[in-house]
Amino acid sequence: KALKDWQAFNTLKKRIEDFSETCPLLEMMSNKAMLDRHWKRLEEITKHTIDVESENFLLRNIMEVPLLKYREDIEDVCVSAVKEKDIDAKLKQVKADWAVQNLKFSGFKTRGELLLRGEETSEIVSLMEDSLMILGSLMSNRYNAPFKKEIQLWVQKLTNSTEIIENWLIVQNLWVYLEAVFVGGDIAKQLPKEAKRFQNIDKSWIKIMTKAHETPNVVQCCVGDETLGQLLPHLLEQLELCQKSLSGYLEKKRLVFPRFFFVSDPALLEILGQASNSHTIQAHLLSVFDNVKTVTFHEKEYDRITHIHSREPETVELEKPVMAQGNVEIWLGKLLKASLQSVHAVIRNAIVSIKDPNFELMNFLNDFPAQVGLLGIQIIWTSAATLALKNARTDKKIMADTDSQFQIMLDSLIEVTTKELSKIERTKFETLITIHLHQRDIFHALFLMHIKSATD
Repeated sequence: KALKDWQAFNTLKKRIEDFSETCPLLEMMSNKAMLDRHWKRLEEITKHTIDVESENFLLRNIMEVPLLKYREDIEDVCVSAVKEKDIDAKLKQVKADWAVQNLKFSGFKTRGELLLRGEETSEIVSLMEDSLMILGSLMSNRYNAPFKKEIQLWVQKLTNSTEIIENWLIVQNLWVYLEAVFVGGDIAKQLPKEAKRFQNIDKSWIKIMTKAHETPNVVQCCVGDETLGQLLPHLLEQLELCQKSLSGYLEKKRLVFPRFFFVSDPALLEILGQASNSHTIQAHLLSVFDNVKTVTFHEKEYDRITHIHSREPETVELEKPVMAQGNVEIWLGKLLKASLQSVHAVIRNAIVSIKDPNFELMNFLNDFPAQVGLLGIQIIWTSAATLALKNARTDKKIMADTDSQFQIMLDSLIEVTTKELSKIERTKFETLITIHLHQRDIFHALFLMHIKSATD
């Protein structure tokens, strides 16, 4: 116990205690995250030279520095070094990721690789968003001072690259859409001003894609210089002018032939773009006519339309053949008018057939299109029912005879369905039965109620 009173004991005890407290600091200072800038900062704090790079630097040299006196400041510098190392690693990873990210291209028609691949490009944009989130967290980190300018630079690079790629894809979609219209085809001849504008756009687009092939790295291509940043907005503006003119052109066509309002812009462009070949209309007839699926062209006269055909298929011969020449919207209007007139003619012939003394229902239904057959049984019912009601007071048997006539018609229709029929034929007769059954029930009810006139 007497040792504790010795000065040497107390001095040694303090040295041991100080060393114990210094050890954690030494451990922190030995971290590989400590760089020259951190050692210089420690020199500024302690007012001592700490030359860790010297071959003669020993533990004794560091122990000569009053570490405990500046413990908190030294700890802050060591913690900063570790945090900065983490920031540096993440920043380097972002830079490494984008050093190997290249644009992917796909072919367009026979013109070469003039398109960005959609799926891969979408993945690139998604990766950019992920990298920007990482950089955003680094920007808000209070230990980012040594890297702040570089982080800001990469935020700007990736933000600008994202914006450029998004514009690039918008321009690409518009270019593909309008290329089909203005490169060849009939529409380019009718819109010469826009066709010339598009030629210049096309040259610029090829220039952009050539540059992209030469510099495929995403960031380098997008922000290596100002080419894309300046050219893409200009191209978008020019393409939108072409599209606006094209929309006005389509509107005029629709006003001439209003059924074009039921057709989408791409389909209408296809119709107009192939108008010089009248036979290409076949694929689009159902979109502009109600159940006219195809037409028949004359064997020798290429543009002469002689018949129209439905899905079922049923055929109606045109009373006056239509010449599919000139503007497509004009001759389609003529085809519509001729189709209506021809169907009217078929209905007139049907009425003549119904009035024939030798009229046979089944022959009638087999000779005429289903829709006309359906109209025919309604005309027969209306005529017979009206005649019966008109003469019921003078002819006591007419109501019963007419009721019997309607029942016989129904039975004959039902009998047909017991035979082997095609799917279309069965649908036709089932529809006729449904309509006529309703008609028969109405008249049968009038007969049972002893109705004698239309005013009863």
